[in-house]
Amino acid sequence: MSSDWITLCVVAFACVVAVDAVRRHHKKDRSLPPYPLPPGPTPLPIIGNIHNVNISAPWLTYAEWSKVYGDLVYSRFFNQDVIIINSEKIAKALLEDRSSNYADRPHLITNTLFGIDFNTALMPYGGRWRLQRRFFHQTFKAESASRFVPMQQRRIHLLAHRLLESPERVFEHIHEFTTSVIINAIYDYDPVSPDDPMVDIIGRVCRLIAAVNTPEAAGILGAFPIILSIPSWFPGMSIKRKAALARTWARDWVEIPFEHALRKQNEGSTSPAMVFDGFREEDKMGGGTARLQALKDAAATGFLAGSETSGAALMTFVLAMVLHPAIQDKAYAEIDAVVGKERLPTFDDRPSLPYIDAIIRETLRWNPVVPLSVPHAVVKDDVYDGYHIPKGATVMTNLWSMAHNEFKYPKPFEFIPERFLYSDGTLTSDNVQNIAFGFGRRSCVGRAFADVSMWYAVATILALWRMSFPKDELGNDVPCEPKWASGMTTYPLPFPCRFEPRMPGMDAKKLEELTHATSVAV
Repeated sequence: MSSDWITLCVVAFACVVAVDAVRRHHKKDRSLPPYPLPPGPTPLPIIGNIHNVNISAPWLTYAEWSKVYGDLVYSRFFNQDVIIINSEKIAKALLEDRSSNYADRPHLITNTLFGIDFNTALMPYGGRWRLQRRFFHQTFKAESASRFVPMQQRRIHLLAHRLLESPERVFEHIHEFTTSVIINAIYDYDPVSPDDPMVDIIGRVCRLIAAVNTPEAAGILGAFPIILSIPSWFPGMSIKRKAALARTWARDWVEIPFEHALRKQNEGSTSPAMVFDGFREEDKMGGGTARLQALKDAAATGFLAGSETSGAALMTFVLAMVLHPAIQDKAYAEIDAVVGKERLPTFDDRPSLPYIDAIIRETLRWNPVVPLSVPHAVVKDDVYDGYHIPKGATVMTNLWSMAHNEFKYPKPFEFIPERFLYSDGTLTSDNVQNIAFGFGRRSCVGRAFADVSMWYAVATILALWRMSFPKDELGNDVPCEPKWASGMTTYPLPFPCRFEPRMPGMDAKKLEELTHATSVAV
C-alpha cells in the first residue's frame, strides 16, 4: 500500500464523521421517492460498499452481485449513488431508449487534478461535448473512415516487417502500429520508429496518470476534496506533485501534435486527417478560439483512445492464438484457400474470410477491452421496472458481465469463434458492437476505423505467422500464467510467445514481394 493511499485514508477518515452527519441531515430533509432503490449489498456507514469491491477487477465483483441481486444493482461508494447494469436488455432500455437522461458523465475531481478534463469521453454532456463529438463524427463515420484504408494497409505491412526483424518485441510493435494509424488519421503524422518522440508524448502521460490516478484516489478525493488543500510537501502527498507534472505533460499532448498539423496545413498537405477536416469546417463556420480549442481537445482525445483500446485488443488476440493453436489452423486454411500465398489479405477479401471475423468478435467478447465502459451519470430521477434511479447517480455498464452471459454465450470463458458462425459457415448477426464500443449517445464514434485496423492486423498476422509459446531445452512449452493489466482498459501483460513464419524461406525480400503484390492487387 503506497504512502499516498495511506495518507488519503487517514485524512479522509478524519473528515468522515462531520461529512456523514451533514449528509444524513440533508437526507432527512428530502421526501422519500415513491419507488425503492434497486436491490444491492448493504452499505457500511460512511464508506458504503467500496470495501467489498475487487479494485483490480471490479467487473468481477459486480458480476457476482448480479447473481444475488439481479441485473440492476444499487451500491454506494462514500457519498455517491452507483447503479450497476449487468445485462444488455437493461443497458439498451436505459442508455439507448432513454439516452438523453443517461448521456452525462459523473464529475471526477481527478480529471481536473491531472489535466485531462479536456477529454471528450470524460466531459459532461452539453454544448462543448457536442462540438467535439461533431469533429469526430465528420472524420470517423463509416463513409469518411474508408479514406484511411490505404494508410492502414501500409502501416500493417510495416508491422509485418517489424515482426520479421524482431519478433521478440511483438508488444512494442503492436503499440507502434496502433499508435501510428491513429496519429496518422488525426494529425497526418507518420511515426518513423517505435521510439518516435511524438508517440512518446502520450506514452509518458498515460504511464504517470495510470500510476497515481487510481480508483481509490478518485473515490476518496471525490468524497473529500478538502484533502487537496494539504500542501504537496506533506508526507504521502506526492500525488499532488505528480499531478502537477501530469498537467504539464498533458498540455504537451494537446499542443505539440496539433502544432505539427498546423505546419502541415500551411505546407498544403492533402492527406486525410481529422484536424484538416476540422480546419475546413472552421472555415465554413467562421472559426473562433473556442472552436479551435475544441478541435485540439477532440484530436488529443482520439490520439489516446484509438491507440490504447486497439492495442489492448490485439494483445488479447495474440494471447488467444498462442493458447489455441487449433484455431490458428482453421484460420490458415481459410486464408490459404481465399488469398493464397502470393500476396497478403486485402479488405476486399473480408467477405470471403468469415472465420477471421469470428476470431475478432470472439477476441472482443472473451476479454472486453473496456470491461466497465466509461461511467454514465443520470440527468434526472428515473424509474425502471419499479425501481428508482436517482438523479446524479453514476451508472456503470458491466460489459464484461454481458460478454460472459452463459445463456447467450455457452461456455463463456472458453475461446470459441464458432459461436459467431452458422452451420453453413456464414456470420451470425451478433457483431458484439455494444460489448466492444458501448451503448447510447456516448458510444465510441471511431468504431468503423477501429474495426478496419483490427481486421487488417488479425488477417495479416495470421497470413504470415504461427504463434506459440517458446520451447525450453527439452522441447516443451515454456509455462505461462497470463496476467492482466487493470484499470479503465484491460489487456494481457507481456507474456512469452514465439512468432514463426508460416511460409518457407521468409525473409525481408520475400516479405517485400508479398506486400508489393498486395498493394498492386488493391
